[in-house]
Amino acid sequence: MSDRVYVDTAGLTRGGLNLGQWSSTANRLAAHMRNVTATYRHAGGTGEMGEQFDANYRPGAEKAMEFLSMLEEAVGGISEKTLLAGKKFEDTDDEANGVAPKE
Repeated sequence: MSDRVYVDTAGLTRGGLNLGQWSSTANRLAAHMRNVTATYRHAGGTGEMGEQFDANYRPGAEKAMEFLSMLEEAVGGISEKTLLAGKKFEDTDDEANGVAPKE
């Protein structure tokens, strides 16, 4: 067993960037869905059809929008934290290499 810790800082950076792309995709999707649901909020019309629309469609649409909002927040936060962790490990490695005795 080694006393050393190895961290693939380049891998963390790539992962953070990939998560950032997922975050951007989630943001675009959520913005599009907000726009569409706002534009067609009265798609069921009035009367019985509107009542059925509101009773059967709207609750699911609201849950889906809640999920998209949580997805935006979660993926964006993980991306930033992954990139920060990669940077911290890289800085620590650079600092340790700077003070370690040369063989």
